[in-house]
Amino acid sequence: MKKSIAGIVTIVLSATPALAHVGVGDVHSFDGGLLHPLSGLDHMLAAFAVGFWATMSGSRQPFVWPLVFVSVMALATLAGAAGFHLPFGEPAIAGSVLTLGLLIACMVRASTWVGAVLIAVFAVVHGHAHGSEGSAALPYLAGLMVATAGLHVAGVLAGRAATKMEVPVLARGAGGLIAAAGLVMLFQG
Repeated sequence: MKKSIAGIVTIVLSATPALAHVGVGDVHSFDGGLLHPLSGLDHMLAAFAVGFWATMSGSRQPFVWPLVFVSVMALATLAGAAGFHLPFGEPAIAGSVLTLGLLIACMVRASTWVGAVLIAVFAVVHGHAHGSEGSAALPYLAGLMVATAGLHVAGVLAGRAATKMEVPVLARGAGGLIAAAGLVMLFQG
């Protein structure tokens, strides 16, 4: 189990820099949507952290937060593609990664609904960034949703493994690494 968590953390942290910026990548095809979240560290860490925190927070319904994230992200993607302006998008994205990492590192528990509201806010900034890239083509949006959901599932599974192992320092460490990455993103942007 320890090797599984270490492997997941290694994969998540070895992603390339964020590509959630205007004019980057294929924004029309299913493959473009599927690959986009996997090519940006910001989206990858946030999506993984949503699933991880949902499990680590002790929720009896750990898939509620990932479902909220994917649904709100899709709506925000459409809004971004329609020209809706969101100020401070990049710092908000970095802030979401930082915050999610801190929530995990500090083992913050939240009710399903309080967590869902917070997750929805994070989903708005991530979805808007993808939509403002110029497209909300349905194949792209479908790929984006599938990849994001897959990252959520990876987070839930890692959270379950960490819970089974009963070694909270691993979970806190993963949260700390995610928070550190968010902090670096915040100062790079």
